[in-house]
Amino acid sequence: MEKSRKTLYLIIAVVVIAIGGYYLLGGKLNMSSSDAAGSGIDGVSPASKYSGAQFVAVDLDGAEVQQLLQNNDFQKLIQDKNFRELMKSPEFAALSKSAEYSSVTQQEGLSALAIDRPTRELVETKEFTELAKTSEFAELSSDGKLADLSRDENFKQLLGQPNMELLLKSAEFNGIAVNPNVSRLATDDNFKALLKSAEFGPVVKNESFERLLNDQNAMKLAKSGNFTQVAKEDAYRELATDPNFQKLMKSSAFQAISKSDSYTAFGSVVGSSSFRDLVKSNAFVALNKNPEAFQIFASDAYTRLAKNPGFSKLNSDGYMTNIVRNPTYGTCASSVICGKLLSNPSWVNLAKSAEFNSLMADDKFVRLVNDPSFNSLLKNETFTQLIQADQYKKLERMAI
Repeated sequence: MEKSRKTLYLIIAVVVIAIGGYYLLGGKLNMSSSDAAGSGIDGVSPASKYSGAQFVAVDLDGAEVQQLLQNNDFQKLIQDKNFRELMKSPEFAALSKSAEYSSVTQQEGLSALAIDRPTRELVETKEFTELAKTSEFAELSSDGKLADLSRDENFKQLLGQPNMELLLKSAEFNGIAVNPNVSRLATDDNFKALLKSAEFGPVVKNESFERLLNDQNAMKLAKSGNFTQVAKEDAYRELATDPNFQKLMKSSAFQAISKSDSYTAFGSVVGSSSFRDLVKSNAFVALNKNPEAFQIFASDAYTRLAKNPGFSKLNSDGYMTNIVRNPTYGTCASSVICGKLLSNPSWVNLAKSAEFNSLMADDKFVRLVNDPSFNSLLKNETFTQLIQADQYKKLERMAI
């Protein structure tokens, strides 16, 4: 027992001597909060908000910092007490470490989020906040199609049509947007008349009709009313004797469309399996009652978006109809500044953060985001790295 105690004292003495020697040689003991938290030291816990971020310190003697010190925007702002105080504030330091900070500042988005009225109004809507959280919206918004859609008067008018929301949420309805000929039929009054007829749905559900539309010789006979010849072929015998088919073929709407430039588009769209899927769905019942709704495919913006599965999902969940109906969305889409937000929905995370809203209550911040020099400086990569690595105070001492 006495021997074990002596051994323990000897180990402690060696450790103490080693630590003392380390400090005498200029060493420093640096322990991160995460290391301390795992070491059993009470009262120390790792940061949670930016725990995964790694910000590399900038070499203050490097050429990049020297260039920054000579930067006209920096030289102007460093003389401003408001700027110096803001850069040293914990709120701005925290904001600079957010995932969206670089994206926002590179496009002068802080100014848009802080002082542009259409942008602020849209950010504050519940509908846009919910929509911006979806991965589908982030993907779709990047190329400007959603902004185009919100400016489409035809689309906005159709939103008020009966059963329109049901159709917009229908995967089968949006599925026919992939057909390049669908826009040609969208404004054809004869096709709308066919959609409204009682015979059209039952006939299109028949697979034989799809084959017929894709059989040029058989269609020539059908258009001429020569059902006897059509009926001679085994593939169409049952269809040719169907009263609904006979009535449809003799209708003025079908006769007119068969002789028009739209007939090729008609055969392509109605003769597709995706259209037959639509006819078999509940959405077709709504379309039969309101054929004007088909005109939505005349909207280039909608047709392009509807081809994307992500858009269909947003529609089916009701996100799109909710936000497009909100007048603030249309106002934003018409604003060049607010349009940046529509192309970068992740900015909403920054705009909703506690740090940003705390800064919004600070007059210094509001005044500075109006200053072109401030927005220009925030685009400077070296300056951003210094702020994120908590080196601003050192930079300020070098400059003043």
